[in-house]
Amino acid sequence: MSGAAIEGRSVNRAELASLCGVSLPTVDSWVEKGCPYIERGSKGREWQFDSAAVIDWRIQRAVENAVSGYADESGAVTKEEADRRRAVANAITAEIGADEALHAVVARHDAESDVAAFCQVLKTGLSSAVSKIASRGCAITSAPEIAQMARDEINRAFEAARGELRARWAIGRDQGADDRGG
Repeated sequence: MSGAAIEGRSVNRAELASLCGVSLPTVDSWVEKGCPYIERGSKGREWQFDSAAVIDWRIQRAVENAVSGYADESGAVTKEEADRRRAVANAITAEIGADEALHAVVARHDAESDVAAFCQVLKTGLSSAVSKIASRGCAITSAPEIAQMARDEINRAFEAARGELRARWAIGRDQGADDRGG
C-alpha cells in the first residue's frame, strides 16, 4: 500500500449495507461500536457515511481483533507470543530436517533436474518418432497401420523418458540407503 488516502463516496445506510454485503441492523451495530459517519440520520434525513472511512475502520477493527491475544497494552507482541512463535518455527524446522534425513522430501533443484532430464529424453524420443514415422509412413498405405506405428513410437519415447526418471530415482534411493547405513 502506498499510504495515499483512497477517496470514498458518500453513501446512505442502505447503500453501505449493500456495499458491504451486510444487513441494516449490522450497520446500526457498527455505528454503536464507533463506525465513522458523515451525518447522523434523523426523521426525514438519511444517515451519510464515507465508504472509504468505513472500510478503513472495519480493516482496523479486524487487525485489532486478529492481534488482540498476541499483544500487550502498548501493542507490542508479548514475550509469551514470541516464545510460542519461536517454538512453532523450531518444530516446523525439525520436521523438515527429519523428512530430509529420511529422504521423504525431494529438494526442489533435484526435482527440477529430474523433470528436465525426463523432458529432454522425451523430446529426443518424440523427434526420433517423427523421423521414423516420416520415413516409414510413405511406404505404408493403410491409415490404421500408420496410426499404430505412430502410437508405438510415441509410447517408446514415453517409456524411454520414464526409464530415465526411474533410473535417476533409483540412484537417489540407493544413495539414501547408503546415507542411512543400508
